[in-house]
Amino acid sequence: MRGLKVPKQEGEKVRQILILKNLLLSGYKIKRDETFIYFPVKKGIPGYDTAEYSFEKKRATPDSLKGFGISSFDIVGDIALVDVPEELQDRRKEIAEALLTRKPVHAVFQKVSKVQGEFRTRTFQHLSGERKSETIHTEYGLKFKVDINKVYFNPRLATERLRIAKKVMPGETVTDMFCGVGPFSLMISKFSEAEKIYAIDINPEAIQLLRENLRINKVGNVIPVLGDAKEEISKIGRTNRVIMNLPQKTFEFLPQVLLYGDIIHYYTINSDIQGEIERIKGLQHIVDVSFEIVEYRTVKSYSPDMEMYRIDISTG
Repeated sequence: MRGLKVPKQEGEKVRQILILKNLLLSGYKIKRDETFIYFPVKKGIPGYDTAEYSFEKKRATPDSLKGFGISSFDIVGDIALVDVPEELQDRRKEIAEALLTRKPVHAVFQKVSKVQGEFRTRTFQHLSGERKSETIHTEYGLKFKVDINKVYFNPRLATERLRIAKKVMPGETVTDMFCGVGPFSLMISKFSEAEKIYAIDINPEAIQLLRENLRINKVGNVIPVLGDAKEEISKIGRTNRVIMNLPQKTFEFLPQVLLYGDIIHYYTINSDIQGEIERIKGLQHIVDVSFEIVEYRTVKSYSPDMEMYRIDISTG
């Protein structure tokens, strides 16, 4: 498929031009790397290179939502979570009713705040359907009991969780530092031959739901740990692999984690991945352990100029 290669700093300007000229293929996801943005287009525009690229199709949006300009939403179990722009607040009930037409949605909530606080929770406002915050979310055959008001859960990381599980070698021990209700831990348990997985979270509600999810999925090699990850990882000791899925604050934990993991999966939300890599490399002068960055990859788009990345670090 034809793609337009644009320097990142010019991305928004070019996007508006493409929309104005009706050249942007809206059914496909825009690609990004550390330097360029790649737009799926019908044809190019002067001043920018075009070439053949592969673009991922967007998840289908119900036709009834297109007229509102709502292009994305999350579904956790049978609960839909939607960001409603300020200019559409007076039509939020209509948007909610449109979402209720999509299976398996039985309840619709509006995202009111970003993830915040020590327990990583966010505020939602009920818009329509059942007045409930608890649901069962299914992912690759696993069932996760989730309460959106009590814990953080990101349904968009399902593929990433499976990628990590398939990296785990037989007999490995794993530390999942910010486990939530256990999606990474349970995925590793199901799709690898890990010996033991330590699942840490400081939120007691998350650990309680994790225990229920272990019972629901009949998992026996995941050990729930309630507490501060900085303290608990030192009690657990060194493991073969550490998962650090706390993208906004991961760096502050890394100096200590480098002492306790052979392989570290470090997640960050960033507009400058090379800058983040250099920041990590700078720790060589601070910590008494040698390490190297094995690879990095884009996990998903976060905003027009921010991506979620995974950086894999080896201390072996």
